[in-house]
Amino acid sequence: MNSQAWLVELEALFLKGAERVSPGRVGVIWSGGVDSTLVAWAASRFSDVTAYTVGVEGSDDLKHTRLAEKEAPFKTREILLSLDDVEALVPKILSAWPKPNPIDVGVGIPMYAASAAAKADGVDVLLCGQGGDELFGGYWRYLECMVSDGPQAVAAWMEKDWANAYVDNLDRDVALNRANGCELRFPYVDHAFSGYVRSMPLGLKIREDGDLPCDEVKGRRFVRKYALKRLAVRMGVPEYLAVRVKKAAQYGSGTNKALERIARMRGYKGKASSLGRADYLKLYLEEVLAR
Repeated sequence: MNSQAWLVELEALFLKGAERVSPGRVGVIWSGGVDSTLVAWAASRFSDVTAYTVGVEGSDDLKHTRLAEKEAPFKTREILLSLDDVEALVPKILSAWPKPNPIDVGVGIPMYAASAAAKADGVDVLLCGQGGDELFGGYWRYLECMVSDGPQAVAAWMEKDWANAYVDNLDRDVALNRANGCELRFPYVDHAFSGYVRSMPLGLKIREDGDLPCDEVKGRRFVRKYALKRLAVRMGVPEYLAVRVKKAAQYGSGTNKALERIARMRGYKGKASSLGRADYLKLYLEEVLAR
């Protein structure tokens, strides 16, 4: 597949998809990773965009979005969370999405806080970068699978994750935004764009020994989301964001550490130990849900 040809086609399809989901005024849930950054950059060509970043002070996501604020072709708004803020959000998350799963709650906090801020600003539609990992090979587990089982197994796993994306992630995110009266839309799920990406060779998504920052697994080096990062650079995203090796939302925003700290402060580590359980954070969330 000619590199220039696929990049040109990818750009055209992504812009068409972004235009379809972008009203005159739109919010973007912006973590500073390539997925959400590219969404914000593209949507700003068609809409009045405000990008919402949520995080605990010192978190990676806040560090990266603060670096990019002056270069961004859109308005930015930061929602800085204290431990008290995080604790107050937990019952709201569990009310909208009653699953006491630490990952769901950790990811849900930035989603919920961003949509609450957007609604307060009079923004009813938000975009996010969900779907990029499944389409372009962004999960760490794909690299481990590549080393242990080879590319065919990775391709099958990515297709399975794509088929299950709503059940695994998107339904939760829709519910959390809806709880604040906002509609969440997913540019990467656009039928034409996602169909084209799924037809692309795996080597354009997970690139071994590529020319961008790599992850290393058992002595082998890979670039995750290679094609998406190349697209982002082509569309004007600053390279330090386009090629950033991004942590998952619950880690990049700092919400997972905050939740763990709250659970320990409330005595759940000792309580879990007395019950013969190691998952004290899950115990804390279960008891919040049961209240």
